[in-house]
Amino acid sequence: MFLKHFYSTDHKIIGLLYGFTSLFFLLVGFSLVVLIRWQLAYPGEPVPYVGGLLGEANAPGGVILPEFYNQLGAMHGTIMVFLGVVPLAVGAFGNYLVPLQIGAPDMAFPRLNLASYWFYFAGGAIMLASFFVPGGAANNGTSYPPLSDLAPTDGQTWWLFGMMCLIFSSLLGALNFITTIVQLRAPGMTWFRLPFFVWSQFVTAFLLLLAFPALQAAALLQGKDRLAGTSFFLPTGLAVSLTARSVQSARPRSSRSRRPRRHHDDQPAQPPDRSSGHRPSLEQGHGA
Repeated sequence: MFLKHFYSTDHKIIGLLYGFTSLFFLLVGFSLVVLIRWQLAYPGEPVPYVGGLLGEANAPGGVILPEFYNQLGAMHGTIMVFLGVVPLAVGAFGNYLVPLQIGAPDMAFPRLNLASYWFYFAGGAIMLASFFVPGGAANNGTSYPPLSDLAPTDGQTWWLFGMMCLIFSSLLGALNFITTIVQLRAPGMTWFRLPFFVWSQFVTAFLLLLAFPALQAAALLQGKDRLAGTSFFLPTGLAVSLTARSVQSARPRSSRSRRPRRHHDDQPAQPPDRSSGHRPSLEQGHGA
């Protein structure tokens, strides 16, 4: 009986699904920040009760390693914003209340509304699963290149896939909200009679449509940098920790400009000897 709610297209049921799922992710994000605060309060001390559950690769003897601390900070910020606060405010309250406040029978696209939730759920599952991949979760919460392109952990790639699912979910929801508010208002519900909550959801949907496509494209290009060997965010001649990093370009070698090879008998021109104050002539400079 309970499983049928996961396939319901009713806006109230979808709003409740968003609400309970976002509360779960808020609990996960709160748990991560508890570990962060413990490390700040008692650096180098084993985490009580749950330290042994973190794994020897992340917390040997219950002591949080610096790499795992960075993962906790990055994933805490991602989970609290993209999986907790925004889905709770927009997905949960928006889906439940907007159709009721404008007199609409349901959202304009009920199946699209359900698809938006499932993309959100899939993105959250990928984010949590990234803790168990080789190298651990993403350790760069803002995903700034070139550090995120060169991150040795596979969790950064999983983070990008999860973000793409979350962004696609937000775009579907934004289109649904805009269409519902514009087309399905009850007779007599003019723009100046809309509640402030509906106006906030309407403006938020437009902001999501303006901001998230660029973020989606950046995540896609960064994923290609990590998986396909492109260099959208990797500059040539990059040095990390005083070590030069060579960037493999996806372009064919024939398209690159080649320098003419120098023969063995061609000697480079010698610089003039300024110690004696004598300036060689043009012929002497070329060795003629």
